[in-house]
Amino acid sequence: MCIRNAFCAAAVASLAVLGGLWAQNSSNPAVQLERGLTLKTDRKVEFSTDEGTWMSVDVSPDGRTLVFDLLGHLYTLPIEGGTATEITSGLEFDGQPRYSPDGRHIVFLSDRSGDDNIWLA
Repeated sequence: MCIRNAFCAAAVASLAVLGGLWAQNSSNPAVQLERGLTLKTDRKVEFSTDEGTWMSVDVSPDGRTLVFDLLGHLYTLPIEGGTATEITSGLEFDGQPRYSPDGRHIVFLSDRSGDDNIWLA
């Protein structure tokens, strides 16, 4: 009985120490949110394209504008065509945009907080 109790006490103490170390680890999402996104970009890649695959597209309620995702960013485009306007940028992955029924907002999924959540633009 004494050995079992001593083992249990040692196991609980070890877990408490390891839990404290884990909470200080930068891979902990809660700690990352407190510090913000720690990744820094040194390079920027720019390119132009006139096609994409695996995209989500929605039409504004007035029928004049498209919103779509491409490579983790959101863009708007006049329904007649032309030049797309980037509405989100950065390291986060934004996707699946949809217009609100009144057309004033765009709802989309993003991992900018460390997990996939719904955001408004």
